[in-house]
Amino acid sequence: MRTTMTGPARARAAAAVVGAILVAGCGGGSAVQPGAALPATPSAPAPAPTAFGKEAVRADLAAATAAAGLPGETTPLSPTPPASPDPADPADPADPPATDRERARDEVVARMATCSVGWSSPNGPGSAQDRAEARKRFRAALAGLVERGWKESRPVEEVPVGKGTMVMAQYKKQEWSLHARHVESGLLDMATMTATEDACAARFTDAELDLLED
Repeated sequence: MRTTMTGPARARAAAAVVGAILVAGCGGGSAVQPGAALPATPSAPAPAPTAFGKEAVRADLAAATAAAGLPGETTPLSPTPPASPDPADPADPADPPATDRERARDEVVARMATCSVGWSSPNGPGSAQDRAEARKRFRAALAGLVERGWKESRPVEEVPVGKGTMVMAQYKKQEWSLHARHVESGLLDMATMTATEDACAARFTDAELDLLED
């Protein structure tokens, strides 16, 4: 069940007002006498709260994986629309979605991309030693997320998948939920991390989310 976080998540800003005492020089000028009222000084405006948005999430993912030595890349901050076929070019290999369901799924994927940030490692078979090292680095990246304020919302677990295993974990930070997994099965060896803004995800219906499972 998806819920929208409604607890207090506003960043607090402290405004510091600095008073300056101006003392005039000698001669015709006057000095501020002890006990006299000080000249009024304008209050410094409170700094605006720093929003934790897509760029901050992307920075966390990039920093945690880089510190762990885990190769991979984050997705763009804005979704890239699929290339449209050129009707004037019959040799264009791009074809539009064949069914209404496929078109609906593409629309949901595009909307979800606007409120999500992803990271993925390259997929490759590797050796047993390479895989052991990749798994170690993946767990180090998860520890790096915790160091950056992501709190574990589901314990890290390892489950069998086909002829291999999958490590899964979930984290939350402010209004974002992050799902991380590392799969090793046959020739598949891949790690992914996807963070989604809670309020944005709550706007999707169950039917729309079911399309993403296709």
